[in-house]
Amino acid sequence: MVKNLKNISKIIFFIFFSFVIFIFSFNLLKVSSKIDKPILYQLQNEIRDVVDSSKESIVSVVSINVDVDPTLRQWYEQFKGTPFEYYFKDYVDQTPKIVGSGVIVSKDGLVITNAHVALGAPNITIKINDKIFKKVKILAVSKKLDLALLKIEDNNLNLKPIVFANSDNVKVGDIVFAIGNPFGFELTVTMGIISATNRKLDTYVGFKYSNLIQTDAPLNPGNSGGALIDINGRLVGINTAIASTSGSSSGIGFAIPSNIVSKFIQDSKNKTQTYSDSRPFLGVRVADLPDYLKNYLNISYGVIVVEVIKDSPADKAGIKKDDIILEFDDKPVNSYDDLVDLIMQSKIGQKVKIKILRKNQEIYLFPVIGKQ
Repeated sequence: MVKNLKNISKIIFFIFFSFVIFIFSFNLLKVSSKIDKPILYQLQNEIRDVVDSSKESIVSVVSINVDVDPTLRQWYEQFKGTPFEYYFKDYVDQTPKIVGSGVIVSKDGLVITNAHVALGAPNITIKINDKIFKKVKILAVSKKLDLALLKIEDNNLNLKPIVFANSDNVKVGDIVFAIGNPFGFELTVTMGIISATNRKLDTYVGFKYSNLIQTDAPLNPGNSGGALIDINGRLVGINTAIASTSGSSSGIGFAIPSNIVSKFIQDSKNKTQTYSDSRPFLGVRVADLPDYLKNYLNISYGVIVVEVIKDSPADKAGIKKDDIILEFDDKPVNSYDDLVDLIMQSKIGQKVKIKILRKNQEIYLFPVIGKQ
């Protein structure tokens, strides 16, 4: 009987001790939560402030169909309200369509975006908040970098330019935010980290990238040309591409580093050539040379002409299919992208000197740049 009482006492003591430990642990966790919540609130508010401030520097790049065929307009009006309206609507629709994003880089209206955004929109306009600016010029384009510098033509602007970070200091694991217009949803913010740096990427539309910043912040169509910012709201890169089998975010996105963007802006902002109404045009389609062909021809650079457009400046100057373009105005042509950039940097009506290799002979031709 005494032994049983002792056992019961031990059991009661164990239960009591366990209860005391539980209460102590619960109160400790309760105190810890009270300590942590203010820190979380502070962090949340700081993120809100950074994002809200940075969003003021993000714009929508919009395309408007201004060249409506009058005959199609007539047919659309005739069939409006019937099932046949659908077949004509896309051709006459003048509703602004968001094709990408852009980042304000000066108070007086300079905007940076991707070349594939700027060149992909037939009539570029810029939307900032609810205001649409229709007078927009393309000051410079680099297909090699996939960057374009736009200028809003308005004398009464006082915009908020983004602050640039030094992209050389970016580290894997840094927290970043992507701001843009995915699928037309304006000023969407996503969050992630820097996944890798110095990435290379070839896309199916012909753009070849190097030195890219990789992030897992979700990017989708419409984010192109938008901002990748750090926790201080500074521009780390311009969002430009995703790696995906579905065409939507798979957690692998890429941005052009801010230092490359900054240099392009400095090199381009004082140019007078614009590409709003027409673009410099040579009239050739070229391809990069494989290494074995370079070795066979004993050359280290150049591109091969695969097509010459009839009656184009190239055709009139005597450029032929299978010619190898070595230089453009004494500048070596290393790739297709190099040639595109050199043409885009030329002025319409400018006579240029092109060095060509034809049947093992070097010759010079002097086409006059046309317009497209």
